[in-house]
Amino acid sequence: MSAVVTGGTRGIGRAIVEELAGFGARIHTCSRNKKELDERVQQWKAKGYQVSGSVCDLTSRTQRQELMQTVASLFDGKLNILEDIDVCIQSMFGPLMARTPIRPIAEPDEISPLTAFLCLPAASYITGQVIYVDGGFTSSA
Repeated sequence: MSAVVTGGTRGIGRAIVEELAGFGARIHTCSRNKKELDERVQQWKAKGYQVSGSVCDLTSRTQRQELMQTVASLFDGKLNILEDIDVCIQSMFGPLMARTPIRPIAEPDEISPLTAFLCLPAASYITGQVIYVDGGFTSSA
């Protein structure tokens, strides 16, 4: 197993890196912040995870192409791309989040297990589904 997780040094991206690496996947991640990236990669390697990283700003088409070339060479062209998910600020969605039965905002490690599962062979028969990870919000609407 191998995966690319963009924005893997913080929040949900970081939790996804750790979840997949915990299953033995080889991970390549990227970040705009070199210092933060270097610190995280060092922490992950200390845990025995197979994680590499590169500094990039994915708003640039050139940098996205460079990242894909780097990843293709690292993983022999075999990869799954997981886009970084931005965590919303609670004050922006206060009225909606107040209707969420479990709690207003999920922690990254509450979302990353589903992401990791969907990358595993065990989920290979799951297609065309919408899986809500929303603390019961949709069921209470």
